[in-house]
Amino acid sequence: LFGEFNFEKKLVPRDEKKEDDHAPEVSSIPGVKLIVTLEISYKKGLLAIPKWKLSEQEEVSVYGSNAEGSLQDADRPALMRFVAEANEKGFSFNKENGTFLLTDWNQIALLTQESLPKWEQSFSLKFEGDAQFLKHGQRILNWEIEARSESEGSMTLRERFQLGSHKLGRASIRRISKAKLGATFIRGHGLVKLDQKQVDDFDWWQRNRGDLKRTNWPKYMLFSLFARKYLKTRPDGKLADWETSIRKIGTNGLAKKFSFLRPYQKQGVAHISALHQLGCHALLADEMGLGKTIQSLALLAKDKEKEALDLVVCPASVVQVWVKEAKERFPQLKVRVLKRENTFTDQKSSCLWVASYTQLRRHRNLLDQITFRYTILDEAQLIKNPKAKITQTCLSVDAKKRLALSGTPIENSAMDLWTIFRFLMPGLLGGRKEFERSFEEDSQKSALLVRKQIHPFVLRRLKSEVAKELPPKIETELPCQLSDAQKKEYRKLTEHAIKNHGEDLKGAIKQSPTHIFSLLTRLRQACCDLALLPNRTHLPPEGVKTDLLIEKLKDLFPTGAKVLVFSQFTSFLSILKKRIRTELPSIQLFELTGSTRDRKIPVESFENEKGPTIMLASLKAAGLGVTLKSADYVFLMDPWWNPAAEEQAIDRAHRIGKQKPTFIYRIVAKGTVEDRVRQLQISKKETFNEIIGELEKPSGLPEHFSSLKKLVELTN
Repeated sequence: LFGEFNFEKKLVPRDEKKEDDHAPEVSSIPGVKLIVTLEISYKKGLLAIPKWKLSEQEEVSVYGSNAEGSLQDADRPALMRFVAEANEKGFSFNKENGTFLLTDWNQIALLTQESLPKWEQSFSLKFEGDAQFLKHGQRILNWEIEARSESEGSMTLRERFQLGSHKLGRASIRRISKAKLGATFIRGHGLVKLDQKQVDDFDWWQRNRGDLKRTNWPKYMLFSLFARKYLKTRPDGKLADWETSIRKIGTNGLAKKFSFLRPYQKQGVAHISALHQLGCHALLADEMGLGKTIQSLALLAKDKEKEALDLVVCPASVVQVWVKEAKERFPQLKVRVLKRENTFTDQKSSCLWVASYTQLRRHRNLLDQITFRYTILDEAQLIKNPKAKITQTCLSVDAKKRLALSGTPIENSAMDLWTIFRFLMPGLLGGRKEFERSFEEDSQKSALLVRKQIHPFVLRRLKSEVAKELPPKIETELPCQLSDAQKKEYRKLTEHAIKNHGEDLKGAIKQSPTHIFSLLTRLRQACCDLALLPNRTHLPPEGVKTDLLIEKLKDLFPTGAKVLVFSQFTSFLSILKKRIRTELPSIQLFELTGSTRDRKIPVESFENEKGPTIMLASLKAAGLGVTLKSADYVFLMDPWWNPAAEEQAIDRAHRIGKQKPTFIYRIVAKGTVEDRVRQLQISKKETFNEIIGELEKPSGLPEHFSSLKKLVELTN
C-alpha cells in the first residue's frame, strides 16, 4: 500500500511519488484482520496506529521498522479505506514508526462525530488509555467567575470550569484558556468544549482580563461581568451585599442642611456621596439647567476635612461661574483659581481649586505632588479625545473621589463615554480598541451592554421629570429655499468637488479629509449667505435666511419679545447685525462671541432689559456657563454637527426660574447638506438615548451617506 501512495503529503498516484520513497509490499489475500489502535498524546494530539491482528494475543505493525510485510491474507481493502479516511481528515503519516497523527483537537472532535462510527463498521478499533473517552464525543464545560471580597475597594476573580459536579484543576484551566474557543482534551475527562452561548463572553474575557497572574480587581468591575449575558459570576456574600447597596442607593439626609437645594438636588448629593462611600465614582448627567454645579459644591461642603484639597476642572468660560456660585451659596468653601501666579504649591491648607482645562494642562508637572480629596470634571465631554494632552492630564490626576458632570456625555459617538469612564473607573468599559471594535460590529448590542455596565453609576434627571413647573420647549423647523444665486454657487461647489474627489465619500475623506471638511463648511456658508464665501466677501450679502429672520423679528418685536440668535459663523452674525440695525434701528442689540472679553456685561444687559431685545451669539461662545432665561425665542441659523452643542445653547434660555415657554426655531435650507446634517443630529441623539437612557469631524459621515453626491447634492 505504501508503494502506491506517498503519505507524508497527500495521497498521490504512484508515478508521482519520489524515487527514494520505499515501503514493504503487502499481500492482498483477505483473512488477517485490520485493527487500528487509538492513543492520546496530550502534547501532540490523536495517534492512530494500524496493525494486523494475528491472534487474540498477537498484533504486528502494518508500517514502520517493525512492520510485517510477508502476510498472505491481510485485509488490504480495509487498510485502503482507513488510509483514505485518515488522509481526508488531515492525519500526517510518520513512515519510521508507522503512525498517523492528527494534531488539531477541533478536527479530532469532528472525527469522533463523523468517522469513528464508520471505522468501527469497517475494521476493529482499540482505545488505549484516555482514548476511551473519545467514545463519548465532546462534553460541555460549565464556566463561571468566582468573585471574592478582599480589601475595602478590591476583590479577587478566579475562573472555574466544571464538568458535571467535577471542578477542573489549574492545569486544565490553562489548557482550556490556551485552546480559547475550540475543543481540547482534558486528562481523565476526554474532549471538552465551552457552551456555545458563552463563546462571545469567554472571548471578551480572554481579551480584557490582562495579565493572567492578576488577581486583585476594583469591586466596580463586577458590573462589567454582570453585564455579560452568558458569563456566570458568583460573588461571595460580602460582594453580593455591596452590589445590592450600589443598585439600591437610598437618601441619607446629607444635604438636608442646604435648605436652598431642590428635593431632586438633595437626592443627587446623597446618591453621589453614597457611591463614593462604596468605592465607586459617578457621572452626573442631569439635563442642562438642573443645577449640576450647585449639587457638586454641596457635595464638597457637606463634610469638612482638615487640609483637604478639592479640584474642579472646567472650561475657562465658566471658571467665574464656579467661583461666584461658591461664594454666594457656600461661603465656608475657600476658593482659589489656578493660574500662573497662583499654583498648587502656594496653598497647603484646605481649599477648593478651580482650574480651566488649559491651565491644568500647563501645570501638569505639579500634579504628581498632590492627592486631591475630590476631583470634579465639568463639561466632562471635553476629554472625549483619548489622545489629547488635556485628556491625559485629567487622567493623571490622583483623587480619592471622582465626579464627572455633563448634560451631553455623548457628543459624537459612544467613544466619548469611554473616555469619561476611563477617568472615573478605569477598566469598567474594557480597552479602547475592544470598545471601538464592538460598536463597529454591532452598535445596538454594544449600546445595550454599555448601558448595563454604567447604569449604577450614572445619575440623569430630565426637566420634564423634576422641574414640572418649568414651561415647555416648543421646537419648530423653518424650512427655506435657496435663492437662485445661492443655488448656482452651491451647485458650482458640489460639481467641482465631485469632479476632483469622485463619488467615493470614504475614499475622499481618507485621502483629503481637510478638503472635504472645507467643502462642507463652504456649502453651509453658501446656505447662510454667499458673502461668507472667501471669493465673495467683497460682494453684497445674498441669503434668504437673513430675510426670513428679519421677517420673523418684525412680527415678534411689537410684542416686546426677547430673542436669541445663534450661528456657528461669527461673520454671519456681523451680516445679521448690519441688517437688523438698518431695518430695526430701535431694537436693543447685544453680542456674545469668542472675542467678547467680559461676557457678564452683555449677558446682564440682556437679562435686565425690559423691552424688545436681541442677542446675537456664536454657538460655542454662548453654549457654556451662560444664563439667558429671559429669552422668549431662540433662532438656530445653521445646524451644527452634533445635537449636544445646540441643546447646550438652547438650554441657556430654558432654565429653572423661567416663567414662559421657550420657542425654538431651526432655519434649515431644504435639499442641501444642512438637511442631511439635521438627520445626522437625530441619529446621534438616538445613540445618546440608547446608552444614557434618553461630528465634530467628517470621518463618521460614510456611516450615514453612501457617496459624496448623496451628502452634498442640491435636490428639489
